[in-house]
Amino acid sequence: MTSGPRARPAFTSASIYNHPSGLLSFLYASEWHLQVGEQALPAVTLTPDLADPVTHIAVTVTDLGAPLLFEDRATVVEGVREGLKQLERCRIESLTELNLEGRWGVEWQCTFLAGDARCRRRGRLFFSGRYQYAVVLQGSTEARYAYWQGMFEWTMLTVATASFHLQSWTQSASR
Repeated sequence: MTSGPRARPAFTSASIYNHPSGLLSFLYASEWHLQVGEQALPAVTLTPDLADPVTHIAVTVTDLGAPLLFEDRATVVEGVREGLKQLERCRIESLTELNLEGRWGVEWQCTFLAGDARCRRRGRLFFSGRYQYAVVLQGSTEARYAYWQGMFEWTMLTVATASFHLQSWTQSASR
């Protein structure tokens, strides 16, 4: 048995998630457990280790009924800040506004207590049309978050507000 740091996780293949309504897509490690909620709008949880369900990625879409205005961003940031304060002994490490290719949002990173463990969470909330997209990366401990961080962030970076089709992507990339 060897001692020392555990090797970083690696995946051997990637899968594409496309919600049937066309509102959401992302890439994820095929080895991860994918759980899709039963509601009409996307609500997806990815768990790399079923023995540790607190370590996961959650992606949800909410229909706001109308587009949120860019001018409302200060209210959204304050709402996120107030929501994070509801977590036990929450330490907000960062809370920043985002401008994502014509969409806007907010991103945060924090730690908080859940039972006896200090969890780490990174979240991204962004708006496209009348929809709010939430992506939350969470580790059951700070060490578990650090272990999965690269794969967490890779998945988060692929979250898109439309269906992704490899054939059309490769055709447009080859032009």
